[in-house]
Amino acid sequence: MTKSIEVSINHMNNGLLRMGFLVETQMKRAIKALVLKDEKLAEFLIGEDREINELMRNIEDEAIKLIATQGPVASDLRYIFTVIKIVTDLERMGDHAKDIAIIALECKDNYTDMIDDELKEINDDVTKFINESLDSFVAKDRSHAIDLARTDDIIDEKSKRAIAKLYEVASGNNDLMKLAGQLQFVVKYLERNGDHATNICEWTNYIVTGQFKELN
Repeated sequence: MTKSIEVSINHMNNGLLRMGFLVETQMKRAIKALVLKDEKLAEFLIGEDREINELMRNIEDEAIKLIATQGPVASDLRYIFTVIKIVTDLERMGDHAKDIAIIALECKDNYTDMIDDELKEINDDVTKFINESLDSFVAKDRSHAIDLARTDDIIDEKSKRAIAKLYEVASGNNDLMKLAGQLQFVVKYLERNGDHATNICEWTNYIVTGQFKELN
């Protein structure tokens, strides 16, 4: 690896970590806006999604420029390919945070605290999962990435229990059942972001081994 390629890759790593931090922050704020019925925070989050999208484009542009000008070898190309895949996962996570903020606005005048504690717990698990999966990728820590992918099973199980509780609480009340449908989307968005974090673990395994393997 030449010095210029190494510098570019380090810069892209920093961009990935920055993008991950923004996604984690957006997710935490989205759940906060929903739970606290904070209309201003929800509106702010919807606008802030642009920053994540812009950072994604910047990283993609840098990756394309690196391929076009530096003639990277196969292992470097594999890394660049996975970076493009990961920024796509992160961008979709940001979209889901925005989706939750939109639901927070739609539900701001309604009773929605049927599963507040569960949403906070699942979101804590997901944001930690994202953070650690990106750290594993940057460090090329395949062993940790494989272990970390099991977190998705925990998130899936907690999501199932949250949805079951949601409809148990709402049962027999038509208004609450409508809200339950909205909150189920919130749970599914969180669960989906856990799937995206699992993808990052799979890409970490790929850049180390050169072979793609589903970890969950």
